[in-house]
Amino acid sequence: MGDPQTALREILPGWFYPVFLLALILGTVSVNALTAYSAGLALQAVGIRIRRSVSVLFDGAVAVALTYGLLVSNLLDTVSNSLQLIVVLIGPVMAVYATDILLRRFRYDGRALSDESDTSPFWYTGGVNLAGGLALVAGVGAAALCVDTLYTGPIASAIGGVDLSLPVGMAVSAALYAASMRTLTPVE
Repeated sequence: MGDPQTALREILPGWFYPVFLLALILGTVSVNALTAYSAGLALQAVGIRIRRSVSVLFDGAVAVALTYGLLVSNLLDTVSNSLQLIVVLIGPVMAVYATDILLRRFRYDGRALSDESDTSPFWYTGGVNLAGGLALVAGVGAAALCVDTLYTGPIASAIGGVDLSLPVGMAVSAALYAASMRTLTPVE
């Protein structure tokens, strides 16, 4: 798996190998074009006031930089590092989401969720739930202290390289979100 291209050449029939590579390249370009366009729209959706073409170019530049930074190792290390970075970010996000569901006892008002006006019960402070943002930042920070992938966090280093980023990030986010929502914003 250190060199998947060579391994595929041995597995695939000779006539199919160039067809496979062409399909792989064209498919990757088309998928990434849609992804870059969507990411550019997402930048605009969060309130960054830039032209769509500039936002797509910005996202493309960031993606190229990340790709270059992640692909300097072999394939398995790259996949492992990418997944671990996703865990550091997604673990706390899912913990906040799951905690919110539990705090609301699985009851949401669908119309209120779609209401983007400042009268919505989900408007909070300027359209941002500060309790969720605080919990997310704290959870990602705690997970980063416990990670052992591209770098080793100080807590992971102190305990011999054991990676506790997922449980620690989720626990910190969930606990902080629950405490913040109960004290700062009563859940309806």
